Amino acid sequence: MKVPFVSFAVAAIASPCDGFLSLPFINQANPALTEYAEAQENALLKIHFDIGEVRVKRGNPVVTGNRLGIDGLLVELHGKEDANYKHPSLPGANGPNPQLSTGAKTLELVKEGKFVDFTGSRSVSLEHGVWEIIWRRNAKAGSLICGFDVPEEVKRNDASIPKGRVYVTFPVWTQESLQDLLGRKVIAEEKAMEAMDRLKDENIKMEETTNLLMKAMHFRNACKAHEDFDYSGYSSYQSMPLERDMISLKNGLHMCSLGTVWTKKDGFFGGEHVLLGSASAEAGDRGELKEKKVVTERELKSVAFDGLRP
Repeated sequence: MKVPFVSFAVAAIASPCDGFLSLPFINQANPALTEYAEAQENALLKIHFDIGEVRVKRGNPVVTGNRLGIDGLLVELHGKEDANYKHPSLPGANGPNPQLSTGAKTLELVKEGKFVDFTGSRSVSLEHGVWEIIWRRNAKAGSLICGFDVPEEVKRNDASIPKGRVYVTFPVWTQESLQDLLGRKVIAEEKAMEAMDRLKDENIKMEETTNLLMKAMHFRNACKAHEDFDYSGYSSYQSMPLERDMISLKNGLHMCSLGTVWTKKDGFFGGEHVLLGSASAEAGDRGELKEKKVVTERELKSVAFDGLRP
């Protein structure tokens, strides 16, 4: 007699959770995600890496200490081609919510990056390039992420990219979402400045009065002004790179020119994300495609010297 009751109780507990997880607004992708990716077919990005000791200031990475600057890395995105080759796992496509990702897309390394050390100019070997866009439904912004395998450590003094895999992430917006966030930022700044003015005014009044009751009242008002500043959203919007230079991508997307460079250490519980530095990007020059593209091992041929093969 107790078995049906237990079965009913388990079903009653499980079904609300199942129903909640199946709701359309839970972990759903931006409906235009596939269109955004396909529109970037043959898009060129020129990327600069600034690697070193990283400190986060106002939500943005600031690189200090010894630096490793890698210039001239030119990549070509292929949004209509799935990456059907060995490549590093991606945080979206290979993460806990792959439905939020475009899936791994083909990335072609057109030109290797270079850096300078005491031996001179050196090329940086990055292999098996891949990219994706992650964008949750109703989110104002998404992320464009490129991933590479690093066959050997790249090092200059104490700054380095370890052997393994490296990722670079840039925020992306639509024109509409960017304008909406800029408007919200202006409103947040106005509220924050008004709260700061009240805070300063109440602090002055609190110091000037000798009446204990008035001091208490001004102190309470100052606390309220400080609370209003915290809830204005000013700090959050300040950390968003909304007013930095933007790169206009196809299909109305805008990509922030400032991004982050990071890696992921393997671990039992999924690994640890390690921030390596910052990245800056610009639209690639189509004329550079006329130059010879990076030679892969399968393209190497014997070279004759003065008619004699070595």
